[in-house]
Amino acid sequence: MALFGKPPETKPAEGIAPRPTPAPQPPPQQQPQGATGRPVCVIGTKTTIKGEVSGDEDVLVEGTVEGQIRITKDLRVGNSGVVRATVEAQSIVVSGEVAGDVAAANRVEIQATGRLTGNIRAPKVVIAEGAMFKGNSDMSRGGAGAKDERKDKAAAL
Repeated sequence: MALFGKPPETKPAEGIAPRPTPAPQPPPQQQPQGATGRPVCVIGTKTTIKGEVSGDEDVLVEGTVEGQIRITKDLRVGNSGVVRATVEAQSIVVSGEVAGDVAAANRVEIQATGRLTGNIRAPKVVIAEGAMFKGNSDMSRGGAGAKDERKDKAAAL
């Protein structure tokens, strides 16, 4: 008999063992996601990478990278991040420290806590009040991956 909306209790038939309840499974590991909802590769605060970083996903640097970074998505250098490298990415946001030339297809943004020493090549450059920038900027439409027309013309002569 069911009382108060509860289903009636069923008893297992004699001689048949009750089915064991499966152990609860932990939820699947989910990759961190950025503001765009895309997966993000995180280089942690206690991690140092020396060499080349390349890939096709957003990258967040909270640790240290020395060498070269070439990604087809966005690069974000967090407050504790230190990058001593040449950088090519879709967009670059600097909240930490970057020493090296940077090239972006869309934009480079140096936030108030950011420091960039090197040349910038991007169609849009944003430098917040309080940010530190030392270098040259080229805001032609070329951005990352564009050929340097001066080199091409010189080679043709």
